[in-house]
Amino acid sequence: MALRAQPPRPLALLASLLVALGTAACGEEPPTTFAEAGTMDAAEDRADTGPRPVDTGRADAAGRVCTRSSQCDDGIDCTMDFCAGDGRCVSVPNNMACDNDVYCDGLETCDTRRGCVRGTPVACNDNYTCTVDRCDEPTKTCVHAPRDSDRDGDPDIHCAAPDCDAGAGGDASVADGGAVCWVGGDCDESNPRVNSRLPELCGDAIDNNCNGMVDMAEPGGCRQPPYDTCSDPLDVSRGGRFTMPTAGTTGNYRFQCAGGMLMRDVVARFTLTDARDVTLTATAGTAAVYLQLMPRMCGSPMTTADVRVCQIGFPTTVRLRALPAGEYFVLLGTSSSGTSADVELNVDLAPATTPPANDTCAAPRVIPPTGGTFTGDLVDVASDVTTRCGGLQPDLVYSITLTERSNIAARVAGSRSDYLTLALVDACTRSPATTYRCDSAAPAQFTARELMPGTYFLVVAGRSINPFTLEVMVTPPSPPPAGDTCANPLTIVPGTPAMGSYAGMEADYQLSCSGTGSRDAVYRFTLAERRDVIVTATGGASDYFYLALGTTCGDRATERACRFGSPGRLTVRGLDPGTYYVVVKSIRGGDYTLTLDTASPVTPMAVTDNDTCSTMVAIPSGGGVYMGNTAMMRHDYTAPCSTASTSEDVVFRYRVDRRQRVNFSLEGSSFDTLMWLTQGAACPGTNVPGACNDDSIGVASAFDVTLDPGDYYLFVGGFGSASRGNYLLTVTPSTVTP
Repeated sequence: MALRAQPPRPLALLASLLVALGTAACGEEPPTTFAEAGTMDAAEDRADTGPRPVDTGRADAAGRVCTRSSQCDDGIDCTMDFCAGDGRCVSVPNNMACDNDVYCDGLETCDTRRGCVRGTPVACNDNYTCTVDRCDEPTKTCVHAPRDSDRDGDPDIHCAAPDCDAGAGGDASVADGGAVCWVGGDCDESNPRVNSRLPELCGDAIDNNCNGMVDMAEPGGCRQPPYDTCSDPLDVSRGGRFTMPTAGTTGNYRFQCAGGMLMRDVVARFTLTDARDVTLTATAGTAAVYLQLMPRMCGSPMTTADVRVCQIGFPTTVRLRALPAGEYFVLLGTSSSGTSADVELNVDLAPATTPPANDTCAAPRVIPPTGGTFTGDLVDVASDVTTRCGGLQPDLVYSITLTERSNIAARVAGSRSDYLTLALVDACTRSPATTYRCDSAAPAQFTARELMPGTYFLVVAGRSINPFTLEVMVTPPSPPPAGDTCANPLTIVPGTPAMGSYAGMEADYQLSCSGTGSRDAVYRFTLAERRDVIVTATGGASDYFYLALGTTCGDRATERACRFGSPGRLTVRGLDPGTYYVVVKSIRGGDYTLTLDTASPVTPMAVTDNDTCSTMVAIPSGGGVYMGNTAMMRHDYTAPCSTASTSEDVVFRYRVDRRQRVNFSLEGSSFDTLMWLTQGAACPGTNVPGACNDDSIGVASAFDVTLDPGDYYLFVGGFGSASRGNYLLTVTPSTVTP
């Protein structure tokens, strides 16, 4: 998968996966109680006919005659209890219900008798003294870093990567047969100013570059890095764009916004003869930049009073209004480990301006009763008002008084990338007020309908340093369109596509897989019997949808599933009879088509130990639904459509007896998946054209292919090297094709 911009992948995706499987198991919080690990049942033998039914749980529920899934609770929190097609209760262990979303403590599992069982912590020791081994939770991998005690980016000169020939001289990124090799070149691991990647500095009586010669380097002798210390800053008092090389510089000063950390840094200074508005923008290639502004002094140690501002960004931009006359130092640090990364600093000095008068609730800017257009910015303002969209960002306050029942349409926009918040509230206060409308977007906009006469407050908030424009229109009152809120939902009928439009709709609801932004529409449907339900939303080529299904409209606590993708697709299995609501949000906010399909319930099967072709699980010709986890497997195979398929993978076999069209889907999986299909007399087989996919439903893989008779092998893995976890595989054959 080529790297590309996508809507955020929500942290609640795993929780929504659990409810998507129709279980009330352990809730959205990870389980805190585990059974003691012990002897587990032997794995069942898997024949070509597919996995055998799993342990059915407690005797008081297993095998009971039933008509609804709600009659089959076995008392074990982590099992999924279904009323199967033969009218008897079945309980399936759901490892996802036990997963605490922590990789390094091992894979938690569900035992049908004891409940959740702790996993075995991941062991990362490679038994090599030249590496520092640890389990890294953010990347969910074992990290074997070269031993580099002084953290200067150059490993110990006595060390090299095991089983790797990288040549000589401290090269830390040499390719050797697909491996990354390194040979240390640091001759003094106690001093970050000494390593083989630094130039030889003059006059310090130290062999800075570890070439065996003090204060000498070949060719060219020794040198002094420019702008490395407060005694040699770059003067930027006239403004403009400057390039500051970091080659040879080291960490001299501590950054408050980096917890006092030392890093490669350079120093600039400027002098103001009168108060000025100052904008500083710093970039360093692909690295983040720390920018610390200090009035009148430079060096370490520094107290909070010595630092005017400290900020990190990519790039980093700081804007200060009416900065007083005086001398200022700009300390720039970069996270780059390269020896030749340059910091680009742009300095803009403009006439001083005064802060906005409507920074507080005491003096809001008054909008005429007919509306109007206003400009402003959020530089050097505080946070004063709490709304449904938050209250920690700098904000400006506007007031408007209606003399009769009316609608208010408002829109705020900054630069193309400025993400602003716009809210309409009934009171200007730090305490949460009644929020009539709220939107966070670029631009942010809404229409508040049928407002009673009275005074209202508009709040513009954000961290942008760019000017914004606020437009407010007051119009005669009008009701919201059908489907805009839970009070007037639209009805959707299974099998009948519903054509819709977001014209006139507002952003009313926050879903578990999305924020408050993006307009939404509400639908309602009723099931007379237990069914599997599939909801699909399609629109323009660039549209992106969020879908949530629940029993109480607008209530995240009752959501059975929440998905996002382009197109949007949501599947919930084994829904009992009753009334349900679907909320669909759109990024683009244009026309769309919503489709509801239902099918006879299918009970998911738990799968383990299908790590390779020799232990693959056979899927019967009728397809099915399978649950498993790749976290404790190995990486064995590579996807033909992505060189980034380096995460762990599992294998299934699917036999086709007669030509048929088959849909393979990983919707509901908890990580960024990759899936591909091969064919042949023996696994791993040869690639099937068109049967390899990365992102199809959000970050889940799916494809639909027509297959001739024969043996096929399905591989499920993850994108990159750190995508692993619980997967949900659905294999759905359709009508046989000629």
